[in-house]
Amino acid sequence: MACYNIPAKADKTYRFQIRYDLTYKIIIQDKGWGKILPTLSQLLFRIHQIIPISDDTTLCFDNDHQVKKLNGQFRGKYKPTNVLTFEMPGGIVNGGDIIFALQTIEKEAKQNCRPLPHHLAHLIIHGLLHLQGYDHLYVNDAKEMEMKEAQLLHKLGIPNPWKHNSVRSI
Repeated sequence: MACYNIPAKADKTYRFQIRYDLTYKIIIQDKGWGKILPTLSQLLFRIHQIIPISDDTTLCFDNDHQVKKLNGQFRGKYKPTNVLTFEMPGGIVNGGDIIFALQTIEKEAKQNCRPLPHHLAHLIIHGLLHLQGYDHLYVNDAKEMEMKEAQLLHKLGIPNPWKHNSVRSI
């Protein structure tokens, strides 16, 4: 599956071999992500150990401009957001596209005094949980999703982002 309706201008596609037969795709659309690629690959490997990333999932690392366009097109919100998740059509569980906006994520990490890899791990997990059917439209659902995020982040040794005086970014 390609990055959801994004023009094919990807600088590089990276494939990481996880265990023996499981691969997943990472599409780097914005060159700015290149500065954190070693950290990104290690982070994805660690995340995959606690919440598997399916073969039907594409992780697309792009910029605010592209995410703003997609957010407007698909959600009617003409502004950038940190992460967009698109489930696969046909109800395939765990598959879909997760798109990350570099500038928004960097800005949020700085505002919340969090290391970029911690914030990015949170957003990757957030997107993966969406693909598993979690959502945050209603208060109870949001609390359940936040608790699950905190549990998974704890397994990575990352502090609970909901316990700190952080600006809500999701």
